Amino acid sequence: MSAAPATRGASPLIEILIPTFNEAAHIEETVRNAIKVGPVFVLDSCSTDGTQEIARKAGATVVEHAWEGYARQKNWGLDNLGLTADWVFILDADERITPRLGRELLEVAANEKDVAGYFVNRVVLFMGRAVRHGGLYPSWNLRFFRRGRCRYEDRAVHEHMLCDGPTSYLKGEMLHIRRETISEYIKKHIIYADLESDEWVRAHFGEGGGADPQRMFKDHLRWRQWIRRTLWPRLPGRPVMRFMYMYFLRLGFLDGRPGFHLACLMANYEYMISVLFRDKLHRIAEGQQIPGLPVRRVK
Repeated sequence: MSAAPATRGASPLIEILIPTFNEAAHIEETVRNAIKVGPVFVLDSCSTDGTQEIARKAGATVVEHAWEGYARQKNWGLDNLGLTADWVFILDADERITPRLGRELLEVAANEKDVAGYFVNRVVLFMGRAVRHGGLYPSWNLRFFRRGRCRYEDRAVHEHMLCDGPTSYLKGEMLHIRRETISEYIKKHIIYADLESDEWVRAHFGEGGGADPQRMFKDHLRWRQWIRRTLWPRLPGRPVMRFMYMYFLRLGFLDGRPGFHLACLMANYEYMISVLFRDKLHRIAEGQQIPGLPVRRVK
């Protein structure tokens, strides 16, 4: 990647959006990595650890906005940050753009005329090892798109992007660097499980906020998301099935100890979602009100 971002006239070809909250330990490296591709906008959710100033010193434009949720926060940024580039790349604070991907992004932004959005493959680095099995690789994410042509679906967690126009796939990869402790990993996934169980409850009452997977996705992603959102919540024994799927069927054992631990952690994640889902249905049936979820009146 070149040291100076490419431009078309007075405008950059690409701008990077990085949502953050308390990422002081990582944000400088993230910004310095991303700024080689284009100007960086850090959308911060009122961090208390100095993330904002570190990001500014690294060269980012920082805008603070109170947290609205994963999808709504990023959509707010797309609408309100004053982006001017033809292309936008959304990057998390624990992700990095590889040199090959950076060159490819700039080439596409300079020459592409027809495609509206691109899926980017993400490699997870866990316990010091690149994980390339267990169903975690390849991991395609629509992150690079023409400004104004893509938005996130209204979903609490594991949200995906809706694209108005044709999509394609890039060859370069980005890195997902899991540097948190296992304790921090578990705490984060408790939050994810709580949000995911909320989505299950909404779907149970016919009030799901996410888009229809059959309309939203293409090819194998369409069926994968349909299974995940429609069929999977109805199956018994999900934690055991998740472990067997990741560790044996998808060859997670080839990733050594990280592969085994990830399969165990994700099985536990499935268990947490199931327990939270059943608990919320029980409380709703008793007439308890859970913020943001349907209320069933007891006669």
